[in-house]
Amino acid sequence: MAIIRTVLPRKGIIQPRHGDNYEIDLDTNWSLIDSLLQDSEDVEAAVLAAGTVEAWMNDRGVSGVFSGFTLSTSATLTPGVAAGVLYAQGKRYAPGGAPNPGAAPPSATSFLFYNSVSGFYYNLTGMASTPLDAFLGKVTTNATAVTAVLSATKPWGLLSIAPTGPGNFAVEHLLGRTPRGATILPTSGGAVWFQSATLFDATYIYLVASAIEVTAKVQIW
Repeated sequence: MAIIRTVLPRKGIIQPRHGDNYEIDLDTNWSLIDSLLQDSEDVEAAVLAAGTVEAWMNDRGVSGVFSGFTLSTSATLTPGVAAGVLYAQGKRYAPGGAPNPGAAPPSATSFLFYNSVSGFYYNLTGMASTPLDAFLGKVTTNATAVTAVLSATKPWGLLSIAPTGPGNFAVEHLLGRTPRGATILPTSGGAVWFQSATLFDATYIYLVASAIEVTAKVQIW
């Protein structure tokens, strides 16, 4: 008599050789195990389905360029943009090659953003059109070409601080949104601290220096 074995469809479990007395009960048990067993692929699929990364980014209000997407000048009105990884509205965008953001406005300094639905766009205000659009940087043009660029600060990036004198001063942070937080890391004697009225807004961080020689790094996210 041939031995009958069944490969169950979900995880490929092979049922043992059938006997004479308990094969229905054994089949039921193995089918139940096959339907309930989870492996790494199931866990990964569940995490992706739940949108864990997207939810985490959105809940914390974090967006921006995390690597690459460095801007460069160009002989046309379209700046060079290196490949990289950014997050907008919690969604990851990582093209396989250098993306094309389209032409910037001529004879202007404009701001380049990315939206997870509509893609790249420029504006002259430096304010995102939609919350959690990713900011890529500033693009300066003449009538026909990109003459200067300034790439965005990455989340958890470092700003170099070197005030020209003691007292209040402001530094453009180039994050493209109001920071969720910032930490001052002194790199010299003296002190730098946040202004009491406003720590930061969508464009600047507001600081106070104790002396002209003071330097610091500000980690921002």
